[in-house]
Amino acid sequence: MKGAKLLGLRKRLNVKMDSKRALDSCFRFFSPDQSIVPDEGHFFTAPFDPSKLNLFANNDPDEFFTNAERNLITKLFLDSTECPVEEKEGGVYINKGIDSLINHEVYSAAFPLHEGNIKPMSNDPNFFKGKDKDRLRLYHSWAKPCNAFRLQPLEYVRKYFGEKIGLYFAWLGFYTTFLIPATMFGFGVFLYGLITLPTDQTSKDACNVKGAGNFTLCPLCDNLCDFEKLSDSCLYARLTHVFDNYGTVAFAVFMAGWALAFLEFWKRSQAALQFMWSTNNYEAYEKLRPGYEKNVKKYIVNPVTGKKEPTVPAHEQLLRLFTSMSMIFFLICVVCIAIFAVLVYRLAVAAALFAVDQNGAKLITTVTASVLNLIIITVLGFIYNWLALIATKLEKHKTFSDHEESYTFKIIVFQFINYYGSIIYIAFFKGSFIDPPGKKNMYVFGKYRQDECDPTGCFIELTIQLAIIMVGKQALNGFIEFILPAIKNCFRRVNENTIGRQRWEDDYDLEDNSTFLFFDEYLEMVIQFGFVTLFVVAFPLAPLFALINNVIEIRLDAYKAVKLFRRPTAIRAQDIGAWYPTLRGFAYIAVITNAFIIGWTSEFIPKMVYIWNHRHSNASVPLDGYLDSSLTSVNASLLIPTNELRNAKIYVENSFYELLYPECRFHGYVQMNEQWKYEPTREYFQIFFARMVFVIIFEHLCFLVMSLISILIPDVSARIKRMKRYERQIQQRMDFEESFTDVRDKRVSMYLEATRFYTHNGLQ
Repeated sequence: MKGAKLLGLRKRLNVKMDSKRALDSCFRFFSPDQSIVPDEGHFFTAPFDPSKLNLFANNDPDEFFTNAERNLITKLFLDSTECPVEEKEGGVYINKGIDSLINHEVYSAAFPLHEGNIKPMSNDPNFFKGKDKDRLRLYHSWAKPCNAFRLQPLEYVRKYFGEKIGLYFAWLGFYTTFLIPATMFGFGVFLYGLITLPTDQTSKDACNVKGAGNFTLCPLCDNLCDFEKLSDSCLYARLTHVFDNYGTVAFAVFMAGWALAFLEFWKRSQAALQFMWSTNNYEAYEKLRPGYEKNVKKYIVNPVTGKKEPTVPAHEQLLRLFTSMSMIFFLICVVCIAIFAVLVYRLAVAAALFAVDQNGAKLITTVTASVLNLIIITVLGFIYNWLALIATKLEKHKTFSDHEESYTFKIIVFQFINYYGSIIYIAFFKGSFIDPPGKKNMYVFGKYRQDECDPTGCFIELTIQLAIIMVGKQALNGFIEFILPAIKNCFRRVNENTIGRQRWEDDYDLEDNSTFLFFDEYLEMVIQFGFVTLFVVAFPLAPLFALINNVIEIRLDAYKAVKLFRRPTAIRAQDIGAWYPTLRGFAYIAVITNAFIIGWTSEFIPKMVYIWNHRHSNASVPLDGYLDSSLTSVNASLLIPTNELRNAKIYVENSFYELLYPECRFHGYVQMNEQWKYEPTREYFQIFFARMVFVIIFEHLCFLVMSLISILIPDVSARIKRMKRYERQIQQRMDFEESFTDVRDKRVSMYLEATRFYTHNGLQ
């Protein structure tokens, strides 16, 4: 009772609120099994007061507090217990809390126990009844795969694990549900590309060996690469249209509004959960982090309590912060080097494959480079997580929240570059700074040729890179998060006698996930949100793969929490913390990235400019001749002399080169002037101007839509506002009745005292 009052817990009153919404009946089919987790409804709450137990619902002492609340109260007393610990010099100082004893290796671990064992379903009507059946209820109604398409019993999750884990699963379920409209729109764009593929003039021209497909293209590499025909890029041209079509622009605008609508509606949902779970006015009590107390040797006197508290001098804190940031900067440089290494691999493999067989060389190079990049990303992610934790400990943060926020910032910055670096390179930099063939600026350091796009553009290469990294990451995370803990648990028990074991022995063998509660799961979803928003125009199927992954992810995370992991200490929370501003930042950055992908990487703007320039022509097909206009011819004799093209006969006579092919084409809008120098054409400046105008208009349109969404969607729904008003009225009435009772009792006491006085003195 005392602990509940110290924690400021709010408990249910005997007044039930009408918490049903109009849409609840639409999802009745997907609700959890009511025979396992019956809906108990929602009640108005008030701060817990032991003297007013009659006002609260459920006065049974065994069930008055939930599992998570008993967990919290126990942890409060364990954290406030003084623990004398000897220093190495022989002195003794006082620390508080069980964490300090674990940090000084007095105990190896401290965790709440799971309640009971998980058993197969039974027809016994009392199978799920009892105060120790919460774990069993959650397993059969939530964690089992057969519940994949049912809503989550969030109230029971909160009661067993606490608000922080409850909020994670509430957010994940909300995000997964919100992916459905994005999936439908993205899949529609994909279907539109497939349906219109037979009528797409650009891909038809590229595949026509008797027309534009017979154009000779300049070699994409030196020494080993041969001239090739435009028809060799037929597959790339077809795949590009499937993902890069007129529906892409509408999809980009939709996703910009979708991202912010998701965040705004989540704020409403979060506000409702804060009210239902009574955490809207909760502020966490921050105690010193155990690692801080152990490693800090300087103390100052707290002027309020008069006790000594550990502290780190400002100059030492700055030095540690500088050292930590230097480590982070070094790791980011390693990521950039890794991206460059993949680029070198791409060039080397492309040259080797071109020397063997031209067919499929570009596609094989793109796919293998993407797979290699995924492997490097995964390996660097493990290394960085370990080093980021060391760097964060080195900074010696005073509280756990400061420690967690610093670690979160480092991880987000690194993983942003780690996962999106290669995608950003392909989307915005690849092929953007290359001069026409024969120019020395095509080479890095004078001899290494820069990476170039296919004649049909870099869009499909961006799509392949994004698809492989996103889908491959989801598959690897599923193995790492689910299979590995299960294997570890089996190995821990393989040599142990399980007969007669106590509950704590079984739970001790489970995987520990208490350092940063569900941090990796949040990070995984935030990175996925980046794939779904930042580069979604290049891969409209990204929401579909995210939806499939998340339906599985919810049950995997539930299974891990219920069966594979130790039960974590309950933590109260009123929101998802630093992850929300990160998601909001991604939503705004996505507008810029998608605008530039459509404007610069896609062929949408050049095609629109071509249609505008030829609007008065008599062509029956708007894009007839577009490929011819986008490819510039160059005399093959102007190629750099050091090139030795396979199957090309090169004869040096007065610096003139007679080659097997008299001329070749490359993608660009340039022309040769009278001085035999390249200069941009009129179309080049038209396209450049159109791209800039499109990016500005697209960004302003998206930001306007996002602003309207923010204005039109209030943070708190009218229903929750009304319920809050009712709860305040109930609280005011309780306070009034309490004051009235106090005044009445005081007056009665005064009357009795006066009566005794008069009686004692014989007065009337």
